[in-house]
Amino acid sequence: MTVELGIQISGQYPDGMPDVGYYGDAARSAEALGYDSVWVGEHLSFHNPTLEIFTALSYFAACTRRVRLGAGVLLLPLRHPSLVAKQANSLQALSGGRLVLGVGVGGEGAKDFEASGVDITERGRRTDDALAALEALWSGPGARHHGPYFDFDDVTIEPLPTPATRTPVWVGGRSSAALRRTARFGQGWLGGFCSPERYARSAAEIADHCAAVGRDPATVVLGHMVSSCVADSVTEGRRIARDHLSRRYGQDFPEHAVERYCLAGDVGSIRERAQEYLDAGVEHLVFQVLVPATGLVDQARGLMEAVGPLRSAPPTTGP
Repeated sequence: MTVELGIQISGQYPDGMPDVGYYGDAARSAEALGYDSVWVGEHLSFHNPTLEIFTALSYFAACTRRVRLGAGVLLLPLRHPSLVAKQANSLQALSGGRLVLGVGVGGEGAKDFEASGVDITERGRRTDDALAALEALWSGPGARHHGPYFDFDDVTIEPLPTPATRTPVWVGGRSSAALRRTARFGQGWLGGFCSPERYARSAAEIADHCAAVGRDPATVVLGHMVSSCVADSVTEGRRIARDHLSRRYGQDFPEHAVERYCLAGDVGSIRERAQEYLDAGVEHLVFQVLVPATGLVDQARGLMEAVGPLRSAPPTTGP
């Protein structure tokens, strides 16, 4: 199995926004190091500053030539699907079809929903309706959709995608609803905060949901975003990771969660743990780096050193 590697280079900044020169340097460095994708996270109103997701992805498109551009993840219930379709179509046209649209329901930040005037309790249903509307809008001119939240008839969002530039949707999340949503709407799944054991169970659950809707599970790319930190030792890596995640999410992040969900330690320990994720079925591993932006390029280099050799290695066990 060939594994692809990605890295999130724009997300939350617990240490404050980086110098503007960081963004281009980080994107170009990731491409030069051989990463397959660069990713951007988003929140509207959260504990730490973030860039708007399509703005950042467009900038990275202009800075690079090869890497795919991953939204990881766009909070779909906060946006009208017609606007998302327009933005995605435009970025696909400008980037040569490199966008991967990761979407999620959000919910860990209530202020995201208060700021946008969206009822947080309706986020799952709004996301399902928005995904169905996006399918209609991307299917051709004169789209129609009549759902509980979004309703339109004979709408055309141009530039229309070609088969080569139709945006692949990767559904983010680890809940049962996210796994069902993946089988129904997703060309990929982007897991997060899963142990390798849970990841394997979730991948099997997606396969079951695919079978229930008459779909080949091999058509779903199995991705995973993992919080990561290269350090001189496991102890130091986990300390850095716990401190960063506690500031990122505005609460004490438990030590056992770092051990269970993160790649944090020296090169050897990260390689060993990453192999467990690949054995669980991960096909596209995305690193969410847990250091200030000034250290991202060094981390990208260290993570590639640790995990790059596994890209074409056979799995050590079955999922």
